[in-house]
Amino acid sequence: MPGPYEGLKVIEFGRFIAAPYCGQLFADGGADVVKVEPLNGDDARRNGTRLSTTEARQFLNKNRGKRSIAVKLSDPRIIKVLRHLAKSADVIISNFRPGQGEELGLDYHTVAKDNPRIIYAENSAYGNKGPLAGQVGMDLLLQARTGLAEITPDGPKYIEDDPVIDYMGGMLMSWGISSALYHRERTGHGQKLDVSLLQAALVLQNNSINHLDQVDGWRHGFVDYLKDAFAKGVTLEEILDERAAVKPPIVPAYYGFFKTSDGYIAIASGGRALQMRTAKLLGVDDPAIDDINYRPDDYVEYTRQMREKSSAALAGETTDHWLQVFEEAGLPAGPLQFKDQVLDDPQCWENDYLVRLDHEEVGGMTVVAPPVKFSESPLSTTTASPVLGKHSREILAEAGLSNDEVEALFSDNIVYENA
Repeated sequence: MPGPYEGLKVIEFGRFIAAPYCGQLFADGGADVVKVEPLNGDDARRNGTRLSTTEARQFLNKNRGKRSIAVKLSDPRIIKVLRHLAKSADVIISNFRPGQGEELGLDYHTVAKDNPRIIYAENSAYGNKGPLAGQVGMDLLLQARTGLAEITPDGPKYIEDDPVIDYMGGMLMSWGISSALYHRERTGHGQKLDVSLLQAALVLQNNSINHLDQVDGWRHGFVDYLKDAFAKGVTLEEILDERAAVKPPIVPAYYGFFKTSDGYIAIASGGRALQMRTAKLLGVDDPAIDDINYRPDDYVEYTRQMREKSSAALAGETTDHWLQVFEEAGLPAGPLQFKDQVLDDPQCWENDYLVRLDHEEVGGMTVVAPPVKFSESPLSTTTASPVLGKHSREILAEAGLSNDEVEALFSDNIVYENA
């Protein structure tokens, strides 16, 4: 069956993660995604484990199903080709460096003059307004700026290996494009979408990036304290102690990771009904469970004591024992796994959450499958990511160039073809 984006033409000017991952989602949905790369390729072709001259781990996992054309973007002949392709495109996905799209004449306003139905999705670091508009930003910088990086007494620690802000940015772009396509279906009008990594970082922290006037007044004083804390030589440990003093940490008694006799178990009893059943299962005498109106004199100390009780009970048996007990009780619990184990997880394979692909240079590989299951228009992984310039010749022909014009571009080293 055809995917939901069958017949859709997408041009991707994407580098690194957010825009390429967005493009991959549309390729999974059946869209014809033309990835426009510089002559030496998307920078991600050199990120992570290098597997060949043009292939690396961090390119392979977000560019499958696309067609690649490698060009010298600054050449007027190439701009003409790309403008011609844009006239018949449905979607453009872009994360040009700030101002580059305008310099090349491939920005939304220029493209929309020839193609008012175009959906133009632009990914930036900080948005298009404010003092940081136009600055370059990466996932790590956004982790630091938005508090997503964990701050410990030994120093800040970023989320390693998985740039979650970049991927959330890609997901927001894909949702935005889908919404814009629906709007175009009803009105006939295209539009420009702005998706920033800063906004993506806030979405990821929707649970905690908020302020309730009634209970969060402490925050103003703490922010004032931070203004010159480092200048005064205050240590991170002292800063964390200060924050704990004004906003004491609450340690959930029935939620989080717990040590068992032979490993760890994750328990997620977040609501009162689940907490009541978990406390009973673990044999924990919890006064707040018994009396909904119970208010301890020291809430922090109370939660610490309840956590100690539940932890002591769980430490007495194996992980497998507790997993079986929690499953039989219908309570949320699961094992703690390393990423290395997930690739063999039968639950992932039974649901087709992982897929095997063959790459013409790299060989066999296991990757994450398309993220949504459609009953009538399924997403699919048809081909692995393209080698650099794999489709240069055919895309130039689609742009209306004659054989002589195509050969001239190759001979002038304006276009690269993987032969």
